[in-house]
Amino acid sequence: MIHKVLKIRDWIVDFLFAERKYDIDGIIACLYDAGAPDNKIQQALDLMDSCQYNCGFTFSNPYNRRGVVLFGPVDSAPQFLNTFVHEIRHFTDNIASYYDYPLDSESAAYLSGDTAMALADAVCKLGCG
Repeated sequence: MIHKVLKIRDWIVDFLFAERKYDIDGIIACLYDAGAPDNKIQQALDLMDSCQYNCGFTFSNPYNRRGVVLFGPVDSAPQFLNTFVHEIRHFTDNIASYYDYPLDSESAAYLSGDTAMALADAVCKLGCG
């Protein structure tokens, strides 16, 4: 599992990439640290229990400015890219809403691009091969 912690504006966000399997204890710890309610933790556990490929999960907590973005195992590089873009969109929407950025603004677009750039090493490891 690849675990990257980023400070994005005044948010702390855990990005978790499951290469072959999930680090369930680590994921639950990140969700608790982010202040996730029990139903969101259960939703993440259900996702992991399903053993599906090509899925992800995003949780954002505006009260403590914490987030968790989870990328499950994938079966191909194109599917990884699809899941990555999908979850980054959820993340960007949540953060942009917090800062009152219009979703079609340059600020929201830079937020997505800056996040992707900060995760480039993990993205290339999982999605470029």
